[in-house]
Amino acid sequence: MPKPKTRKVLCDCGKRFIDSQSRSRHIRDSPLHQQPVTAAADTDATPALAGESDETQALSTGKEIESVGRLYTIKAIAGKGKGLVAATKILKGTRILSEVPMFRVPRDNSDIEALERIVAKEVECLNMDQQRTFFDLTNIYGNAHSRPLGIARTNVLPIGSKASSGGLFPEASRINHSCRHNSQNTWNENIGRLTIHALRDIEEGEEITITYLAITSEYTDRQRFLKEKFKFDCKCELCSLPRAQQKRSDARLREIQTIDSSIGDFFWGGLESERALHLLHKMFGLFETEDIWDGSISRAYKDAYDIAIESGDKPRARVFAERSYDARRVIEGDDSPVTMKMKRVAEGLSAEAQGLNGVDFENWLWMLPS
Repeated sequence: MPKPKTRKVLCDCGKRFIDSQSRSRHIRDSPLHQQPVTAAADTDATPALAGESDETQALSTGKEIESVGRLYTIKAIAGKGKGLVAATKILKGTRILSEVPMFRVPRDNSDIEALERIVAKEVECLNMDQQRTFFDLTNIYGNAHSRPLGIARTNVLPIGSKASSGGLFPEASRINHSCRHNSQNTWNENIGRLTIHALRDIEEGEEITITYLAITSEYTDRQRFLKEKFKFDCKCELCSLPRAQQKRSDARLREIQTIDSSIGDFFWGGLESERALHLLHKMFGLFETEDIWDGSISRAYKDAYDIAIESGDKPRARVFAERSYDARRVIEGDDSPVTMKMKRVAEGLSAEAQGLNGVDFENWLWMLPS
């Protein structure tokens, strides 16, 4: 007569046991349960990306750690939980860290029970140090899910813009949000790693930040999204502007979005190339005033390149391709697929000297009156 099947008991940490007594012994003996770490109520949720850093090959155990090369430390930040802080001055374009995923999970899966099983299995396969790192990450979902799933849903980010799975990256997941961020996170398919690059010079002691927003929209929209999605009120430099300055900033951000929408009209035949370039030139002025320096810069130059190519204007296309490439190098590095593609595009176009420089060159480039 076959033996009846026993129902395995699932622990809060994701491990399965044959019975409750085995689970109790595990809870008593495992360091994971001796000093449980839970997210503080005022902690910023970090949608960041976590994995095993190639620069540290070390995993956080709840103590402050420092990367090889001493670019950053992981430490507690008032009102934000843990975050990354520059241990030395980091120059614009520097690759701050590079990580492979600790594990991957499907994206946009509405079957919570299936996700519970997937995450529990992945956590069970981690070694003890990795599990300590995992359970030290923020969980913004409280008791809505099991602790492992709550941590995973808080910290897993897409592996590429069109990827069907997301990855958990233990160090980059510590990086907090700012609407005026100083770093960019990007998945690099060529090397199979998440990279973080400095968008501007970061001073020693300054917090390293990324954005959790797809676009930098006006204040009320940002606050609503961050509160609904990540459960915190943003108090970054941009969100803390005095009301009068905030209103002017909102107006500029709305204008950037309006211009961005208008550029699409060119490719549908509703906008002349000269007018499109004038609008993009204005957008760059708004970027500068708003201190925006991220993927928006490279994308805007790529739009200008596409407009020039569509118009058969190869000299201008070459300049815009070079500028898009230069921006991508800062944001993603030389080994990024997009960076390498823009480099090939720029090199494939012939350069025609205009005999101009400075303001005269910029006026020619953007088809502005002299």
